[in-house]
Amino acid sequence: MLPRIRKIIRISFSVANIMAILCYLLACLVPFISSGKSWLIAMLGLAFPLLFIVLLGFFIYWIFRRSKWAFVCLAALLLGWQQVSVMIGFHFPKKIQASKEPGILRVMSWNLSMWGQSNTSHKSKPDHETEMLDLIKRTDADVLCFQEYLYFKDSKYWDSIPAALMEKGYRYSYFKQVRYHARIYQTTILTASVIISKYPITDTGHIFFSEEDLADPLMYADIKFNEHTIRVFTTHLQSVMFEGWHYNAMRNLNGGVKKTYGDSKAIAYRLRNAYIKRSSQAEAVRQKIKESPYPVIICGDFNDVPNSYTYFTLKGNLQDAFLKKGSGFGRTLNFISPTLRIDYILADKELEIDRFHVIKVPYSDHYPVVADMRFPGDH
Repeated sequence: MLPRIRKIIRISFSVANIMAILCYLLACLVPFISSGKSWLIAMLGLAFPLLFIVLLGFFIYWIFRRSKWAFVCLAALLLGWQQVSVMIGFHFPKKIQASKEPGILRVMSWNLSMWGQSNTSHKSKPDHETEMLDLIKRTDADVLCFQEYLYFKDSKYWDSIPAALMEKGYRYSYFKQVRYHARIYQTTILTASVIISKYPITDTGHIFFSEEDLADPLMYADIKFNEHTIRVFTTHLQSVMFEGWHYNAMRNLNGGVKKTYGDSKAIAYRLRNAYIKRSSQAEAVRQKIKESPYPVIICGDFNDVPNSYTYFTLKGNLQDAFLKKGSGFGRTLNFISPTLRIDYILADKELEIDRFHVIKVPYSDHYPVVADMRFPGDH
């Protein structure tokens, strides 16, 4: 009887291992298949970190069992190395220094969540405008790229820079408003992306993706930095538009078969729509990057993980500042999962990345990301 039980357990382990390998390899295909054509595979990419850990566990188990399955697991793990390599920063953490070295251009990107008004995890205050402005001033970036920016309630003043930032030398800016009906607030709201700079802006432009897309436009500003001109892009790609009950449903998928099925279907529907729209948005952004006559920096909330079609399409031949100087998973969303890095700073290879840091503060539901970079020879 005991040998039979052992055989059943061994077969069960083998079947589970095969399933894990198949799911892992499918997740490895995510960057190469447009999420607009195969959103189901794109969704599997969200589980990539978990699948990697499960497969690594099987690998270790089979090593101790001295089984040939260990080589199968190792081969599968190595096939996914490209995806693993964009998830983890293999550098010792270095905080951004208060004082900048000569020749350094400091860039900050932050989804402000309307100064913390839409922060789902920190409701002790209606907003955190004062604290956030103070952090921005202390960080002393040369270029600020903000998403979900809301400063003045009256839109006719939206092209104004906050006085607190004007005092720190931010004289140049480019705003673009977006108006949409937000069910979560039961009203039509205005939000914006904005590029604010200490250096002169010589030209600007934008494109709206689609009237149906709830995404900020792609914006760019040509910034004169010393003798160089850099085209800085910022954007906020399609959100899944989850409301409070979606997050509660994800935390409590145990409310009975019928309720769980209904909640899961609603969540999958939101994810599907977002994946389909982000794929076309990413392709449009990539085309604009290719058309730039200047070295490019693109910052923003891409609303997608590193092992995604969106990320690989946007990154192209650019450098990911986090991969160059970051450490760990580089989490930028402060809830749901510790592996969710969805805010990025990508830079042209003409620039050298000197430092990168994720500032973990609770004000927005996103953490700000900051990078120091320079042109070689600028000291």
